[in-house]
Amino acid sequence: MPVLSEPDIEKILAVLRRFSQYEPQSAPQKVPAYEAVAATKLREFDQSNEPITLLLPAFPWKNPNTDKVLGGSPDLGEELGLARLDHLCEELGRIYAHGAHLILVSDGPVYNDLLGIPDTDYFEYGVQLRDLARREGLSHIKFVRLVDVLDLGNGDAMSRGEHLSMAETCRREMERRFLSSNFSVQGEVRAHPDTALTYQKYLKSAHEDLCWGPEVNPAIKQDAAKYETETEWIAERMTQRLLAYEKALEHKFPRVIRLSIHRSTGKNKISVPLIPQPGGFGLTPWHSAPLVTAQGEFRARPSSELRDPRKYEIVEQNGKPYFVREKNPDFDWPEYVKIHHKYGGRIILENTSEDESKKRPTDELELKLANLALRPGGLEVRGFKV
Repeated sequence: MPVLSEPDIEKILAVLRRFSQYEPQSAPQKVPAYEAVAATKLREFDQSNEPITLLLPAFPWKNPNTDKVLGGSPDLGEELGLARLDHLCEELGRIYAHGAHLILVSDGPVYNDLLGIPDTDYFEYGVQLRDLARREGLSHIKFVRLVDVLDLGNGDAMSRGEHLSMAETCRREMERRFLSSNFSVQGEVRAHPDTALTYQKYLKSAHEDLCWGPEVNPAIKQDAAKYETETEWIAERMTQRLLAYEKALEHKFPRVIRLSIHRSTGKNKISVPLIPQPGGFGLTPWHSAPLVTAQGEFRARPSSELRDPRKYEIVEQNGKPYFVREKNPDFDWPEYVKIHHKYGGRIILENTSEDESKKRPTDELELKLANLALRPGGLEVRGFKV
């Protein structure tokens, strides 16, 4: 039996607004156009006693461009992005009795071959993301692969080798099913502002990143004219694949509220920045390095901007770079004290020493502890006697 009132629907839309960000329009609207679609979907979920289902295609692979990222594995950026999506579902569940969950479809195999990225890269990245979500307890996110979208197999049951052997089949089948013979990328770009925004993003990314693709022909990398021509062709092909992919998602998931991590006008989807930034939409975790500022706030920056050892330090997790932190005396603690930066800006200060004499902080450390407690996200202390 339906339980959502119109005020409840407005509260849910307000939550979605709080997590979203849109491009300014020449004719300002009070609310994004897609909200009317979302409201209809909410009523359908309610009438069927179903949870709110959000759909997001994202998290393809870690960019190999070392001027942008810290390394090839998920880091604090991915952790923050996934945590924000999980938090969105939690907030929706506070209003809607049947809860909410998010279907996250990796779009790695949609584009990786165009940019010279091996199939193994997107597959391993997806495995690591799943491990991260389990470790962090992000229970509202369900991971899905392209093979599931196209009903060509059960992604959870398939082996690594089976997935990789199906990659090219998935790409070919997606375009065969969902693109018409008279399709024109430039026609779509001219007709649809959101497609134009995405095309420009792809053009910029291809120009910056194609030279880093392990499987790109060296002759293209070494010839400026060929490189320029290739990046334009790739941007068109990526846009073409995107539109086929969008149709495949619509066909597989007709009853969802659609999210995007790309800038948009809010006409066809809800644009959600994964790591919100002051004054802009922000970079995605797979195209940037996570920076923790001296105040404990999060920024997504090109790694090339964070290499000054006088200003920044690289913090590792399990032997791999996990984030960059702005140097500050409050972050200088003995080796047995670990500092964890979590979603929302929360700082966890963990004393790992078994020595009882080290459980009680010195006066100097107590002052640092008090300073950390003043950071906006708050402080959690573990293993200390204070």
